[in-house]
Amino acid sequence: MTERKRPQIASRKQPKQARSTELVAAILEAAIQVLAQEGAQRFTTARVAERAGVSAVSYTHLTLPTTP
Repeated sequence: MTERKRPQIASRKQPKQARSTELVAAILEAAIQVLAQEGAQRFTTARVAERAGVSAVSYTHLTLPTTP
């Protein structure tokens, strides 16, 4: 039986600019708050972005992995 390769999940590169670093930290903190206060059932990117004070586009840009 042939073993299937698992796709590798690339992580997002660490931001270099201070502003981007602060935004990523705000997003992570907002994610923790949303999970703690609203639970996994209500955890959405829109809620995290709103809580972090960033647009959904910024959230996506700062959290999704880059293409190789």
